[in-house]
Amino acid sequence: MRGILSTVIEEAADVTLVDMEAGLEHLSRSGGTLAYADLLLVVMEPTRKSIVTAARTKALAEELGIPRTYGLGNKARLPEDAEFFRTLCAEYAVPLVGVIPYDTGVVDADRSGTSLGVGRGEAVRAELARVIGALDEVSVNGHTA
Repeated sequence: MRGILSTVIEEAADVTLVDMEAGLEHLSRSGGTLAYADLLLVVMEPTRKSIVTAARTKALAEELGIPRTYGLGNKARLPEDAEFFRTLCAEYAVPLVGVIPYDTGVVDADRSGTSLGVGRGEAVRAELARVIGALDEVSVNGHTA
C-alpha cells in the first residue's frame, strides 16, 4: 500500500484522499502508510477519548514529518457537541477544521448501500463543502484552516 501511495502522490495526483480505518498503525515510526502525506485529517466522534486519540495521532504525525494535522468533528447531534469539540480540541491542541452534524439520512443511505440523494443531508453537504474549501486553501496557499 505504501508503495502505491508513494507513486500516486509523487507522479499522478495533486490531491490524493485516502480513507484509512481507525487506529494509529498507519503512523508507525518505520514509515507507515501515511509517510508521504502532507496533510492529515482525523475524524473524531464527540467523545473525550476520540479527541485525546486525535491529539496522540497529531503528535505521531509530527514525528513522521507530516506538516499539518486537523481534526474534523463528526456526528454532532446536539448544539453542545460543537462547543465540546471546540473546547476539547483547544485543550488538546488539535486544530478543528469543522464539525459535521449527525443526519439520519446519511445513516439510512449507508445502511441501504445507496447514495444520499438530492435534497437530503443539506447541512452535512454544506459543512463538508466549507471544510473542503478551508483545506484547499491550506494546501494551495499555505494558510491555516
